[in-house]
Amino acid sequence: MKRFQYILLILISNFIYSQNNFEIYLTSDSYINDSLILGAPMTRKGFGDLYTFNIKPDKNISKFGSDHSLYFLKIQKENLINGFIEYPQPVAFVYLDKKNKSASGTKIFFLEKGKYKIDLPQNINFLDLNLDTPTNKEYKALQKALEKFYVKSNNPYQQDSLVSLDKKQKFLAEYIKKNPGSYVALWEIVNDYTQYNYHPDYLKNMNLFSAKFKQNKLYKGIETRLKAEESTSIGQKIPDIYFDKQNKLTSEDFKKYKLTFIDYWSTTCAPCIKGMPEIVNLYNDYKDKKVNFITITDERTATRMELATNILKKNNANWINFFDINKNFQEKVNATGYPLHLIIDENGKIIARISNNIEEARNIIKEYVQ
Repeated sequence: MKRFQYILLILISNFIYSQNNFEIYLTSDSYINDSLILGAPMTRKGFGDLYTFNIKPDKNISKFGSDHSLYFLKIQKENLINGFIEYPQPVAFVYLDKKNKSASGTKIFFLEKGKYKIDLPQNINFLDLNLDTPTNKEYKALQKALEKFYVKSNNPYQQDSLVSLDKKQKFLAEYIKKNPGSYVALWEIVNDYTQYNYHPDYLKNMNLFSAKFKQNKLYKGIETRLKAEESTSIGQKIPDIYFDKQNKLTSEDFKKYKLTFIDYWSTTCAPCIKGMPEIVNLYNDYKDKKVNFITITDERTATRMELATNILKKNNANWINFFDINKNFQEKVNATGYPLHLIIDENGKIIARISNNIEEARNIIKEYVQ
């Protein structure tokens, strides 16, 4: 039986890879026997599974640990990259210079069905590949139209400054009405969320896409995450969270206190660890004034959980800690970054949702308690 399952797995795998729908013929004399990375250059936590495409591996191509598609390419004289992609996705080529401890990468381009011929020079930093595919042509045209909403940076290593997110979203609304099946416009919403956090116009604009377009996997995945954040914004009630079989956080837990301060963090987050003494000071100031403190740690492996426990002990964080084993907190609250601070009242209503600003949290708690 096991042998049959193994053979079936191979057949399924071979079938998937036989359905190659993109092919990249890549040359780059400057990087022969060196490595480049191909994948999404920047993603928001919890959105990684939307950046998924498959490249057929070989001795020069390997995927490395990530929740989204990132591939190491060991460059030869000629490189043929075959793969499967379900919908157009923004990607870039990136070079990690280990000697100088730096990174450089091309401008974003869209990977979609079709054949590509790409030759990369030695300097790929901010290189525009000018690919002649439908999605790339649309992307370039949209970026040109969006330039009026940005102030151009004089520093080539610094991104342009957005003047008004509100005005940009109004422009996108009109664009989507004219292009109700545009993956480029949908990814632009994701990019704005990644860069500038949540805005209520994102969901309003998404509703303007066609009924057929709303059935695709990417749209549904983005909508689910944004609706989770909308439902847990200020003024909304926090849902019941089930961390594992033994531990949960429900409305009953908030009734015992005037306020509950929640700190969402990870051992990989340097600002989280650096800011922990400030949270401890806040705890010491308000622990006797019916303010409860909770940490929710985004770790699941035994090694990382032990490390987190030691960090909390070292900082004298003498409050309840939960490990988000089931990713239930991350999914229900759309927690896409650390540190995230929630302040909840006795009725379970969210009165503050703050990203890495303990002083703001202190002022809110102080005013509420008084």
